[in-house]
Amino acid sequence: MNEFDPARAIGRGLSRRSLLTGTLGGIAALALAGCADRSGAPAGGASGGGDGVRQLVVAVPALAPTLDGVVGGGGINLESFEMNANLQAGLVRNPYIPGLTPDTVVQDFNTYVGYLAESYEVSDDGLTYTFVLRDGLMSPLGNTITADDVLYSFERKWNVPTYSRSVWESGFAGPEAITRVDDRTVAFELLSAGFGLTFLGLLANLQGHVYDSTALQEHATPDDPYALEWARVNGGWGLGPYHVTSQVPDQEMILTANEHYALGEPAISQVTLRVVGDAGTRASLVVAGDVEMAQAIRPADQARLAGNDDVVVPEADPIEYVDLTLVTNKAPFDDPAVRRAMAHAVPYDQIAAEIYNGRAVPMIGNINPNTLNYTTDGLPRYGYDPARARELLAEAGFPDGVSFTVAVSTANPDLVDTCVLLRSYAADAGFTIDVAQMAAADFGTARTEATNQALIYRNRSQVQTPTYACTIFWRPDDDPSNPSRWDEPASREFWEVVDRAQALPDPLSPEAGELWHRAQTILLESTPEIFVCGIQPSQVFRSTVHGFAYRSENAIDYGNLEVQA
Repeated sequence: MNEFDPARAIGRGLSRRSLLTGTLGGIAALALAGCADRSGAPAGGASGGGDGVRQLVVAVPALAPTLDGVVGGGGINLESFEMNANLQAGLVRNPYIPGLTPDTVVQDFNTYVGYLAESYEVSDDGLTYTFVLRDGLMSPLGNTITADDVLYSFERKWNVPTYSRSVWESGFAGPEAITRVDDRTVAFELLSAGFGLTFLGLLANLQGHVYDSTALQEHATPDDPYALEWARVNGGWGLGPYHVTSQVPDQEMILTANEHYALGEPAISQVTLRVVGDAGTRASLVVAGDVEMAQAIRPADQARLAGNDDVVVPEADPIEYVDLTLVTNKAPFDDPAVRRAMAHAVPYDQIAAEIYNGRAVPMIGNINPNTLNYTTDGLPRYGYDPARARELLAEAGFPDGVSFTVAVSTANPDLVDTCVLLRSYAADAGFTIDVAQMAAADFGTARTEATNQALIYRNRSQVQTPTYACTIFWRPDDDPSNPSRWDEPASREFWEVVDRAQALPDPLSPEAGELWHRAQTILLESTPEIFVCGIQPSQVFRSTVHGFAYRSENAIDYGNLEVQA
């Protein structure tokens, strides 16, 4: 069985406890699922072969601006995340366990199983992680993958300006901390044992992918030593379940199954991503059977389709949320009082009811509330209170109110609708809001470069640990992963507390839980971001599609799907 021992996968010092309480299934069950089914899907999920349909058509609002994903500066958006989930692979992954909706799965964030690696060991002091690659591992282009590819991949990450190295800094020094043991074995040295759980999460989700160094080096030039320009428009150098074989910008992209995929060739041989700009049209195409799946569907349409036996509207315990980011280095949100006033100008209940049709839950901070030894009790909470908002604006010197522009991607119609509702209710609280609707690529750039006064988007922690949740979004010094550019006395106090928590050997201990709570209190009082609500998956698909996975980045894992004839 090419799976990790789930108990060992959590890391030394953490195997006796889980990250989240109330999970679906125990660790022993996960081990059995890994043996029975490479995908972890429920019975009838992706397995390849059989009488299943070999092609899949998906209606999408937009295509990724680059095949190099976040590493190549493609922007932080769903389209780029989806390319990473399907074109790339890391040493480990979160296994899938049964989801709330029949024939669907969710990622389990409590443990990690083999992906490109077949096994690993952790040293007694918790500082050295040694990985053994699967034997015979190859890229879609037919190049053999060895330990040298792992070393090259991290060298490339660290030397590409758009890659966010800061997410590793609290516990991993970078390429110099990786040792090639032999052709199939690499060892990573950590700076602290307490970083182990987040380290595995980074390897598994978005940040730790391994590349085909042979392909990239063949297309490198003196001016482009890591072949960024070639990689933006050419596929096959990633090791995920698919590679791109055809694309027409802003119209269509074709993904072809990777016959050398580490988990076995996917059941779907070809996935066609077809751009359909209108969300209602995307939903109608699924109902008519013209496409099998559709992305970014309005919750109102999902509610309407929930009673259709031919269509599945998936549900999950949401980890994705609506994030209203207030850019703190621009007026008016350079004033914390104005930000707190804005937090009282958001009609939370109305957004949940009118925009998400009940498919939303309250969001208090951004640490998963089910994290062991952590509670949201006592954290600052905001409700819609226009009178209090006006009081705060007056105290800040704006008795006549303020105006600002919020940017939103047209690829997310629910967020466009949210902006319309927000603009209406916030007017009574003293805010005049202009809405700047942007194409997905332009919005991704605006978010990374913090060019607007405010932004609203779907957000989530790619790694569901408190360490990651508190360190990914608020790095100082214009870090691209810090869209609010929060860098003021409150943020420095926040980082002092976070650094104390990170220094502990166990990030899930009661002592750590108290520090995470204090950090979230500082964050919520300063309000560089407003956590509007947690939201359900935004996809719909035909009932013939099985193996849909709810993932931390909200991307569809096409390699785990099967379509019945």
